[in-house]
Amino acid sequence: MFAKCGSLDDALSVFREMRKRDVFTWNSMIHEFGVHGLGNDAISFFEQMLLAGIRPNSITFLGLLCGCSHQGLVQEGIDYFHQMSSKFNLTPGIKHYGCLVDLYGRAGRLDKALEMIETVPSRDDPVVWRILLGSSKIHKNVATGEKAMMNLMRLGALTAGDCVLLSTIYAGANYPSGFAKMRKLIKTLGVKTTPGWSWIEISNQVHKFVVDDKLHPDSMQVYEKLEEVTKRAASAGYVKEEAVILNLLGSWSEGGYSETPSSCHSEKLAIAYGLAKTPEGTSLRIVKNLRVCKDCHSFTKFVSKAFNRSIVVRDRVRFHHFKNGVCSCGRLSVRRMVAIDEEISILKRSRFVLQLKTHPMNR
Repeated sequence: MFAKCGSLDDALSVFREMRKRDVFTWNSMIHEFGVHGLGNDAISFFEQMLLAGIRPNSITFLGLLCGCSHQGLVQEGIDYFHQMSSKFNLTPGIKHYGCLVDLYGRAGRLDKALEMIETVPSRDDPVVWRILLGSSKIHKNVATGEKAMMNLMRLGALTAGDCVLLSTIYAGANYPSGFAKMRKLIKTLGVKTTPGWSWIEISNQVHKFVVDDKLHPDSMQVYEKLEEVTKRAASAGYVKEEAVILNLLGSWSEGGYSETPSSCHSEKLAIAYGLAKTPEGTSLRIVKNLRVCKDCHSFTKFVSKAFNRSIVVRDRVRFHHFKNGVCSCGRLSVRRMVAIDEEISILKRSRFVLQLKTHPMNR
């Protein structure tokens, strides 16, 4: 409960006070470390679990793989995936394969992610293709995104969210014709977007916001505060997401409402309200039913820095802990992805040299 509410410290306190811990207790902590993006902590707890004589099950490895994926621990995730069957005699399920596809995808290894999908026993499960589509968005890879979309259409599993994802890829790649094609497809299929909302609890009362919300009783105060917050975030280094992408995406909103480049997403309103209604130094905890967009992610980072606040955002996929201008999600930078590519190239060259040295003709 504590971990799902964003307080890992309280969760750890309860865990340490327990006299007896079973596999379910260990799994809870490992899984929550994974959801919070703390892969190294999930691995550390897994090792402690083994030392305590507790045998892991398939749920244990879901938490491990999730943590490795969110923190970019590619090799560790691959090793644990293989250990499931080789060391613990556990058969990986579709969710485990999905975690591995996500692991490769987040690291920019979309080719390996595709290879992994080909090996999945139930490769016609839309989950793995949707994960690949999400990874294609991260790396703005149009070809892979289109392939994932075609398979989702083939399986009859296409959703509005999938269309918006591919549209974002087209927009990021400056491909207006592709974007227009997706708009037409959405109208033809009649798919509807999921309304987006964010809520924040203050003084034991939950306050809910939607995009460009004007219905909250303190709406005027919220927008006045948001203007101040935006200026201070900009002074700390915040730059709004590229106007060209926002303009292309302008007619789509979090939840079907008309949205322009100047629209206020729900989490921005929730953050502004929280800053206005809580004392300095108070942590803000926000829940959002959709994934946090790139612009709002950047905005929240700089708000945490400008106001010296800890901000915890729980989106549809994971927790984001913002503090001093840094997020716990540790999104892989381009430099990190290049480093991964270089490491893989070095490994391939090393193997090739080893093969030459050990070949009978070269002995």
